[in-house]
Amino acid sequence: MKALYARQSLDKKDSLSIEGQIEQCKIMLRPKEDFKEYTDKGFSGKNTERPALNELLKDIESGLINGVIVYRLDRFSRNITDFYNLYEIMKRHNCDFQSVNEKFDTSTPMGRAMMGILITFAQMERESIQERVKDNYYYRIAQDGRWAGGPAPYGFKNAKTADNKPTLKTDKKKTEAVILIFRLYTEEASISLGKVAKILTEKGYQSNRTNGAWDTSTISKILQNTVYVKADEVLYQYLAIRQINFLNKMSDWNGLTSCHIVGKRVGNSNIRKYTDLKEQSVYLTNFTGIIDSKTYINAMNRLEQNEQIASANKPGILQELGGKLKCSCGYAIKAYSKSTNGRPYLDCYANRSLHSCKHKYNKFNFYDIQQETGIQIQEQLNHLSHLLKKKQRICADKKKEIKNLQKQLDNLLTLASKMSDELQDSIIDKIEQIQKQINELQLHLQINADIADSLQISQFQNTPPVPDYNNLSLEEKKYLSNLFIQKIVLHEDTGQIEIFWKL
Repeated sequence: MKALYARQSLDKKDSLSIEGQIEQCKIMLRPKEDFKEYTDKGFSGKNTERPALNELLKDIESGLINGVIVYRLDRFSRNITDFYNLYEIMKRHNCDFQSVNEKFDTSTPMGRAMMGILITFAQMERESIQERVKDNYYYRIAQDGRWAGGPAPYGFKNAKTADNKPTLKTDKKKTEAVILIFRLYTEEASISLGKVAKILTEKGYQSNRTNGAWDTSTISKILQNTVYVKADEVLYQYLAIRQINFLNKMSDWNGLTSCHIVGKRVGNSNIRKYTDLKEQSVYLTNFTGIIDSKTYINAMNRLEQNEQIASANKPGILQELGGKLKCSCGYAIKAYSKSTNGRPYLDCYANRSLHSCKHKYNKFNFYDIQQETGIQIQEQLNHLSHLLKKKQRICADKKKEIKNLQKQLDNLLTLASKMSDELQDSIIDKIEQIQKQINELQLHLQINADIADSLQISQFQNTPPVPDYNNLSLEEKKYLSNLFIQKIVLHEDTGQIEIFWKL
């Protein structure tokens, strides 16, 4: 028989209650496994003088209990010496120890090895208020299944249950789109996320974006969201493999509701939701799912297999021009693949993903664009001295203009101080106009620092002062590209490129 032990010294609003701790412990039980509850309310964990704990120790020594489950390690004991002595008693009587929160089990070799480490932390600082609030929050959502995700995801509307708990209700038209997304992606042999987006657009479905357009990111997020899925035992096992923390017992996963994943995902942003869930928790909602669990799992498996090119617009493909190429429609031009000779194929993001642009760039050779851009950057470098002198002259003129305006302003202010209130009104507009001109000129000086002052390339320290662009490293070319170029617009109709400079 398993023992479920819970302790709470004070009945605080932001701490997990005795009942909440017991419910969490029950999640660790096997189906139909016998258990007995031991609860100490109003007792500190600093010592072992607790009636329920003493009863538990007697039952362990008599052989009645073969395992103890607690919600947190410090619910059992906050004192390292006491904890060690309690564990020695359990070990002598072949009684295992499990902690829900710390996720270890002394019935396993790894759990026993971890015990020696974990008892060192048993006397560390008490739970922070933030942790207690989170525990209480997770307990509440697991109890009533309330919607805890803020704005409703695509296909749903925010609503209230009969007892005024937050929930979601389906939007018929958008729900049709969700079902179509899952069907297309799991049943069509060679379909891509982009193709799914195109079909949705052709059928008249609109996304939640302002312009109603679909893109691959929106489709991917819908496919990954468990809120659409019927939460049954199959889905439970799938999520368990990904090491998620369950807030409900496995026996409650009967497919009658959906489930929702909560908790901030940490670590590298490239770690996909469908591969790593160990930092997150999942609970059963108070509304039904619309997608079969096996369909969802098939979609996840396909997403893993068909991971899209993550480096589509990174400098690794577009090199020093990464992020600079733009379509005349305003959206970015990206490299979605390479030819057999390694030349990047260019396409407008709005054309490929949003299907709102008709421009094609297959006739543009990226290396020609790269070469032309390099020539023009070299011209900018060759004229750097001239540009610097020109900018210095412009700045000097502006400073002179500011000085003259400031003199006019001082004269007007002196004059106004000698006037009556009625006469002051007659020159107030002129004073404000001059002050506005001064502010605009000063702002222009601040935001237009000389490019030559920003250059950090090693060749500028040598003779001749202007480097040969073709001999620069890729990192130095990237630096110059970002320093000089705002964007490079490709014009399909003329086959020309237009460089917008930051000068």
